[in-house]
Amino acid sequence: MSKVDLKGNPFFLSDKEIDWLESTKKSMSIEEKIGQLFFLIGFTTKEKELIDVVNNIHPGGMMYRTTGHQKVSSAYKALQTNSKIPMLLAANLESGGDGLIDEGTHYGHQMLVGATDDEKYAYRLGLVCGREASSVGSNMAFAPIIDINYNFRNPITNIRSYGDRPELVAKMGAAYVKGAHAAGLSVTIKHFPGDGCDGRDQHLVTTYNNLSREKWMDTFGKAYKTSIEAGARGLMVGHIGLPEYFSDDDPLKMKPATLNPTLLNKLLREELGYNGLTMTDASIMAGFSQQGQRENLVPETIAAGCDMFLFTKMPEDDYNHMMNGYKNGVITDERLDEALTRILAIKASLKLNGKSVEQLVPNNFEQVNVKEHQKWTKEVADAGITLVKDDQSLLPLNPNKHKTIGVFYNGNRSMQEEMFENIPGIKGLAIKTIMSLKGPKKKMPYDKMIDALRKEGFNASYYDFGDIMKVMKDASDQTLAEWKKQFDVILFLTKWETASNQTSLQLQYKAMGFDAPWFVEEVPTILVSLANPYHGYDLPMVKTVINAYSPTEAIYEAVAGKLAGKSTFKGVSPVKLDFKEFQGILG
Repeated sequence: MSKVDLKGNPFFLSDKEIDWLESTKKSMSIEEKIGQLFFLIGFTTKEKELIDVVNNIHPGGMMYRTTGHQKVSSAYKALQTNSKIPMLLAANLESGGDGLIDEGTHYGHQMLVGATDDEKYAYRLGLVCGREASSVGSNMAFAPIIDINYNFRNPITNIRSYGDRPELVAKMGAAYVKGAHAAGLSVTIKHFPGDGCDGRDQHLVTTYNNLSREKWMDTFGKAYKTSIEAGARGLMVGHIGLPEYFSDDDPLKMKPATLNPTLLNKLLREELGYNGLTMTDASIMAGFSQQGQRENLVPETIAAGCDMFLFTKMPEDDYNHMMNGYKNGVITDERLDEALTRILAIKASLKLNGKSVEQLVPNNFEQVNVKEHQKWTKEVADAGITLVKDDQSLLPLNPNKHKTIGVFYNGNRSMQEEMFENIPGIKGLAIKTIMSLKGPKKKMPYDKMIDALRKEGFNASYYDFGDIMKVMKDASDQTLAEWKKQFDVILFLTKWETASNQTSLQLQYKAMGFDAPWFVEEVPTILVSLANPYHGYDLPMVKTVINAYSPTEAIYEAVAGKLAGKSTFKGVSPVKLDFKEFQGILG
């Protein structure tokens, strides 16, 4: 008797759909069943290479990073045409349709949505992601993130989360689920048992959620339960442990959830009542690889209770590891059947079976970045941008007194620019994917901010504070009074976004304080963060601070308009911004 309730939440299958599921299982070879456990990275858009993967691995799903709509649509057609069983096709749709499609809408990071404190903006985010991704054949979002960002030093959660208030995260996550479902997309809530407590990144090391069992149930547990009850079909399991759930002598106490049958079966399945599909987070992460030898780890994740295995280092090797794990009894027939049942159930619930390739991959590009979506990005930007403080009563700026604005910039580069550059000799699919999907160069954030300020009538210009030789020369060639005459106001613009290859989102400098904002008492200074909201820790001396959470086109316009007084600040910080404990100040 299957452990999976096919007629209950989240699958709600009809008798006909259950018949398809059971007959499909009976028709499959063991090679095909093992292949269905794999959710691969989209390493290429070339048809022949995709056909080879389908024939050799028989994967159950594939995830692409951002690329052009025509390329991804073509790849999806090749996959669905040549797959015996329709594939799950996913993307990191965390902040808009641009998580899959270059031309897609960048709606805004989840923390921007959290700052609105209004579920309709989270519902719209799910709807935008669902509409735009499904237009080229995607049927699954690796989103929403329902991590709770308790630790401001965490370098990977941050603006990807809705905030640090459990009730806010719960309601926003569930609203996204409903929006994505309304657009025909399945979701994958992540990263169970919850990121945001540890100050490290599971891409680089196994991390831990350090909450007590009782505290976890009242916070992360409620967030997961809310999205589960909203019908989330998929759940991504992190390389994250929950040690306080266990007794001190339990050998599983420090095991991450991806390898922990107690967390997967007792906590998730029994206590939270989750009936849907589980998959590992990316298996190429060091937080997973550090747990043992890969040939053992690959089948152990399925044996522990994960239904699908996300990404591979080398597909053939990992496939063989999984097959050997089955042959050696690590994966039992019962466990394989349970995993396969959920994989096919989610496909049946999405009505993938019986559809033509044209129905599976419609290529309705007219749904992408439409006027309604653009309008919504402006509305969420206006509603979410937060005035943290204005202790110098500087705002709104007086156009007569504050005409000339110098824009200084401190920020990181995009993931495509940073990740895996100049790494020779690596043949792994994930590496080749990221290197092959680099997009065209775009305007820098300070260029966009200057454009928006000029539209509001300000005389804004960029001062290259990162050019140390120029800064030092200016300091030696001019008196301080002369230097100050360049600016009525300085806008210190920051953009430190999350990326999986960095260990900190704090501001970084190049030369002994020359490029740090030493001038805050000399020239009125405004800090505008386009990402990480915690720069008050780095710059406590700045008296006017604005958190904008997302570097979208609408954000630049909205920030400029609010500086000019055309719009009020409506956002409420979704995270605590009191750093006294960390600054060594006794309260």
